[in-house]
Amino acid sequence: MFVIAGWSLISCDESHDDYTMPTNYEQEEVFGEIEGFEATATSIIGNNINLDTLTKYDIDSVQLFTLKKGNLPNGITLGNVRFEAWPSNKSEYISTKVTVSENGWVKKDTLAKLVYSFYGKKATERIFNAKLYANAIKGTEAQLIELGAFLLKITPQEVENPYYYVYGNAISNKRADAEKTVMTPDPENDVVYSYTTYYVSMGDIKIWNSKYWMAEKDKDDEDVDYSMLYGSGEATGQNYKKETGNLAQGVTGEMPFISSPSKGYYTFIVNLEDRNYKWVKLENQTPSCYDVISVTGSGFSYDMEGTDYVSGYKTNMAKGITHHNWFVKLTLSADTQLKFTANHDASINWGFGSADGEWTVNDDRWANPCTTDGMMITVPEGKYNVYFCDITGVAHFVPID
Repeated sequence: MFVIAGWSLISCDESHDDYTMPTNYEQEEVFGEIEGFEATATSIIGNNINLDTLTKYDIDSVQLFTLKKGNLPNGITLGNVRFEAWPSNKSEYISTKVTVSENGWVKKDTLAKLVYSFYGKKATERIFNAKLYANAIKGTEAQLIELGAFLLKITPQEVENPYYYVYGNAISNKRADAEKTVMTPDPENDVVYSYTTYYVSMGDIKIWNSKYWMAEKDKDDEDVDYSMLYGSGEATGQNYKKETGNLAQGVTGEMPFISSPSKGYYTFIVNLEDRNYKWVKLENQTPSCYDVISVTGSGFSYDMEGTDYVSGYKTNMAKGITHHNWFVKLTLSADTQLKFTANHDASINWGFGSADGEWTVNDDRWANPCTTDGMMITVPEGKYNVYFCDITGVAHFVPID
């Protein structure tokens, strides 16, 4: 992808360099031209670098290029070898500097951080534009060397599943019920999630990734490992009741819950990369209530279990479903089109888009905000945990392995 047969030095550019700018040679070659300087890409450039595969084979670094330094004049050394990268589909983003060794090796964890800084932790191939740089250094003087441009394709290791469950007093606080309360992913940022319901302002919420919950759900109480739960990172723990706060992943089961600022309907929003959260209070504190929500398709209708205020009292609270959030396990023997209806009344319904099948559920689009009188959703054959929030209209289809 890049081969430099020879090169000439360019004056220092502080946007690319950490060294002191030369004072006497502003637009001149300070050290002169060096013959035979060459950077050659390895075969991995242009191919996908799958960080999960590297982990399985216990590989902690990859070589992106080899560097032939030629004949460096006396007293001149090569340093600050790095590339600057930015997403190929996000040209407006500021590039990120990535340090590499002099012979072109970069650590797997460094590549992971590059992906996470722009995209989050989803195990999806990401393509970056990149430019390779180095510095010729003599004493306190340095000059920028531009070594060429290349494409970098990286698939990060999937550290956690894309499904996060709510766990705490906002639901039943029963471990088995966490599966019934999936959080909604932000379509623009896959490390941001939210959950809308009625919160009680006392030990409301912790967050449990489905990967860790699956490992612990069938254990005896005394054997459960709660260390991977996300909770309050504030010193005052669940007594901290402000609109924003810090998140932590606990080391013990005693890690504090996060409490809402007051009792009421809120959307809880968490950023798992920045480790912070915020509460957004709903303007409408008396949302419409429904006796039942059904999943309705061609020739079938499934009622969804729910917790709601019905005729002035709470129902199904023991089942651990939060206010206005509904859940059902659904098995489809063939690809099916369906939508959501309320109170067994087809005139009260939610779907997606302006045409049937505009949303076909898949790994990248397993959650979407539905609208009243929207169109049918196409769901492929399989087994699913299905979730629906009648406040936000968001529907989720999480495949069951």
